[in-house]
Amino acid sequence: MLIPSEVVVTLVTALVVGLVVVFHYEFIQLLNRWVVRRQHRLHESVRDRPIVLTVMFALLFAHVVEIWLFGGAAYLLLSQGGYGAITGYSEVTFLDCVYFSAANYTTVGWGDLAATGDIRFLAGTEALVGFMMITWSASFGYLVMARTFRYDPGE
Repeated sequence: MLIPSEVVVTLVTALVVGLVVVFHYEFIQLLNRWVVRRQHRLHESVRDRPIVLTVMFALLFAHVVEIWLFGGAAYLLLSQGGYGAITGYSEVTFLDCVYFSAANYTTVGWGDLAATGDIRFLAGTEALVGFMMITWSASFGYLVMARTFRYDPGE
């Protein structure tokens, strides 16, 4: 029995979305525990601003991993054939899929590439998920900065 391409693309999209959301949640939980432990070890009068830089670089790393997960899913589907294509390339490599993924995830959409066929579902869903993960990271980053950069009117 041949599974329709729409079903395959939907299942692959659901799988990668689940992986990305769970990975992001666990990564932020890990970062938060690290930040809390680090802040509790410090004397109240000491400001540890490197915490914020570490968190920002760690979040950037998490987003890169997530972009690569989506890029890998796109490459897997495109290499099988029958699930669509990315116009703008004569031949699609893995790194081309990662670039396409980055444009979708960040919702930049450079305009040099476009998905056709069923893989559009993956690309469109990635834009929504990427926007949500970036917003989640921004909210977490704000909370870390609010706890780290305490306002002291005596300074």
